[in-house]
Amino acid sequence: MDECLRHYGRSSESETCAQCRRSSVPITRCRECFQPPELCRSCQIEAHVHQPFHWVDVWSGDYFARDSLQNLGLILNVGHCGAACPAAVPYPTIPLVVVHINGVHKMSISFCRCDDGAKRYVQLLRERLFPASYEHPQTAFTFAVLADFHLHTLCSKKSAYDYYAKIVRQTSDVVPSSTSDRYREFLRACRIWMDLEATRRSGQAHGLQRLLPAFAAARICSPLCPACPQLGINVTVNEHLVTLYLGGDGNFSLSSKKKAVDGNDTPLNNGAGFFPEQEHFQNYITTHEDFKLVDYRQPQTCSGFKTSMLFQGSLGCRLSGVYSWSCIRHGLYRPGGTVDLQVGERYVFSNVDYAFAGAISG
Repeated sequence: MDECLRHYGRSSESETCAQCRRSSVPITRCRECFQPPELCRSCQIEAHVHQPFHWVDVWSGDYFARDSLQNLGLILNVGHCGAACPAAVPYPTIPLVVVHINGVHKMSISFCRCDDGAKRYVQLLRERLFPASYEHPQTAFTFAVLADFHLHTLCSKKSAYDYYAKIVRQTSDVVPSSTSDRYREFLRACRIWMDLEATRRSGQAHGLQRLLPAFAAARICSPLCPACPQLGINVTVNEHLVTLYLGGDGNFSLSSKKKAVDGNDTPLNNGAGFFPEQEHFQNYITTHEDFKLVDYRQPQTCSGFKTSMLFQGSLGCRLSGVYSWSCIRHGLYRPGGTVDLQVGERYVFSNVDYAFAGAISG
C-alpha cells in the first residue's frame, strides 16, 4: 500500500524541472508515459508533441490533479510532422474533440494552410484521425480507438453504448455528464471504419476483383474457403476430382425487433458480403410467400412452449432469425448464402432455396 500511495505524491521535493533544470512551479507529470519525469509546463508540452492524447498530473501544492495537455498550452499541429505550418501562423487555432482509447479530449488544432495543402478531413486522416464529417470537421476518432472497439465487438460482443460509456468514465469518473457526447458520431464512424477495413483486407483497394471470376468478384467482401473447390480459382471443369459439400441450418436467436429506421440509411456493401442484395431478396420472398396467412396476434407455439423465438409477432420482431449455408468440412460460411427468416421457426422453403442458390452461385 505504501508503494501504491507513493504514485499519488511527488517523487522528490525538488522545485526544478527534470529536463531544463529551471525553477518552475507547478511541476507536471504524465499519467500515460512509462517512468515519467516531473517536468515544467513547456517541457511537458515539448515531450508530448507526438503523444498529444496523454493525460497529465499537475502539482497543486498539496496533491496532483489530473489535467489535459491542451490546458497546459499544447496545440495539435497537422501537416508538418508536429511542427507549426509556416502559412498558418497568423490564423487562430480551431477547437476539435478527439476521442481516444483513454477518453475524450478537447484539443486546439492548427491545420496546414499551404497552397498545396490537402483538405482538412484528408489532413486528419493522414494523422490517423478519422473525422466525423467532411466539410468542417469538429470531431475526430483516433484509428486506435476504432480498431480497439472493433476487436471488442468480435471478442467480448461489447456494444458501442457500453464501450463509449467506458470512454466517458475514463474522461471524468466524477461527473460523466460533463464529457462531450459523441456517441452518435461514434456509431457512424465505426460503421464506415469497419467497411473500410473489410474493403482493405479483401483486396478491393488493390483491384483484386479484376483477377477473380464473376461470382467471387461480386461478393469479394466475404472470403471463400481456401480448402474447398472453387471453379476458376483452384479447380477446373475438365474432370471431376473434388466435391464441394455444403450444409445449411437456421439460427433463431438472431431475431431483429421492429424499430425506427432512418430513411436515409443505406447499406455500404449491399450484396457484396454474406447476405444477398436486400431489395431483390425481398421482392423474391414477397412473390413466392404469402405471409398474410400467419396470424401475428396469436402466439405460435411448439409443444406448448411459448418461447420468444416462436411468437415474434406479439413481441414486435421484424425478423425471427437467419438461415445460412456453409461448407461442412471446414465451417466457413458461403458468400451470399445467408438470408433472413420472417416466421418463427418455420423453415420457409423460398428463403432456404434463395440462400442455397446464392451459396452455389458461380
